[in-house]
Amino acid sequence: MRKTAIALFAAIIMAIAGCNTTGCLDNQSALPLAELRSSTTGSAISVQGLRISGVGAPSDSALTSGSTAVSTVYLPMRSSESSTSWCFHYTQEGLDDPSLNDTVTFGYESIPYFASEECGAMYYYQVNHVSTTTHLIDSVVVADSLITNVEATRIYIYFKTAEVEPDQPDQPENPENPENPDEPEIPENPENPEE
Repeated sequence: MRKTAIALFAAIIMAIAGCNTTGCLDNQSALPLAELRSSTTGSAISVQGLRISGVGAPSDSALTSGSTAVSTVYLPMRSSESSTSWCFHYTQEGLDDPSLNDTVTFGYESIPYFASEECGAMYYYQVNHVSTTTHLIDSVVVADSLITNVEATRIYIYFKTAEVEPDQPDQPENPENPENPDEPEIPENPENPEE
């Protein structure tokens, strides 16, 4: 009887240890990470006043509020659908007009994936097409079409930007003779002032 109680106690301890999730250190969601970039320079940028929300999503699905600058954003996909669309609304003064909104749509296939006993099941997404309007967005590039739970930037959204030239101080056309720029200054001859 005592051996049975010890075996039962050991089985309970093993079952409890097997139920914890400390063995699952991976991100359990396949969320595509998007980075915002300049179409002019190709470098990463932060966009102030950008509100990103789901198109056709229930209730308020805003990922960003528009009150802080955005440089990267996760764009979750719906496993029960074959596409997900995101609306980019610009809240900056002069751009706060729905006619300037951009819509980015990802078409994909949802792939069920069993990670492990500790991590359970999840979905991966195989992106097969991307479309976008081009009001302020120039283009969207998917660097890796298989979206997994590995933490990595997979999407690059390029915005139309312009390089701003630094302010140059005004320089006079003829700094040698600022009083009369049309006549060059003639140096005096200290040895012979009459010459």
